Amino acid sequence: MGNNGSDGLIEFYASEALTCPRRIYFRLKGYPERWPENVKVRLNQGVRTHEVLGRILRDRFGFELERHLVLRSRKLGFEIHGRIDAFREFPIEIKGKTSLPKVPYEYHLAQLNVYLRWAEADYGYLYYVKLHEEPMKVIGRLDLSGFPVIKGPNFRAFEIPYDGRLFKETLRHFYSVKKAYERDRPPEGWRSYACRFCPYRYLCYPNGFEL
Repeated sequence: MGNNGSDGLIEFYASEALTCPRRIYFRLKGYPERWPENVKVRLNQGVRTHEVLGRILRDRFGFELERHLVLRSRKLGFEIHGRIDAFREFPIEIKGKTSLPKVPYEYHLAQLNVYLRWAEADYGYLYYVKLHEEPMKVIGRLDLSGFPVIKGPNFRAFEIPYDGRLFKETLRHFYSVKKAYERDRPPEGWRSYACRFCPYRYLCYPNGFEL
C-alpha cells in the first residue's frame, strides 16, 4: 500500500491505533524499516502462531481469515485499513507475545475497536498466545470447548465490547499524525520501552539506543 488511499486520502493501519505517533509518521514518509534482529525472531514466531491458530478457527469454527476492511472519512482526510485475523459475526485478533499481559494493551483494544466499528459488532475477542518455536506445543493444549472463550496454559482470551469513546480517541490520534505529516514535522515519540522493538529507532537514536 502507498501512503495515499482513494481520492488522495492518507492511509493509516488499524494496527497503528494509539501507537507511537512518530513511528506512524516515519512510515507515512516512506523511511525504510530496519527491524532489530531479536524482533525478527518474534515476528517469525508470531506469523507461525497466527497460521496455526487461524487454521483451527477456519476449519473448526468457520471463520474467515485475514478479512480486509477500510473505514473512510473524507471529512478528516484519511482512511483506516485493517486485516482482521479471524471474522464471522465478530472479529478475533490474535497477538503472539513473549509474556502474556494480565489485561489487554490499550493499543490492542484500539485496534480491535476499529474492527468492531467496521463490523458493527457489539463485542470481539483478543487472544494472547505465548510465542514458541513450535506453536502447536502451546495451541495443542488449549481447551476449545467453551469457544469463543478459549482456556489453557500460556494463553489468555478477553471478550471486549465496542467503545465509542475509544474510537473517537483513535480518530483524534490519527488526525494529529496527519497534521504533523502535512506540516512535514515529526511529532513527539513515546521514548519508552516500545522503542526497543521499533523498526525506526535508528532515526530517533542515530547514535545507538539505550533505555
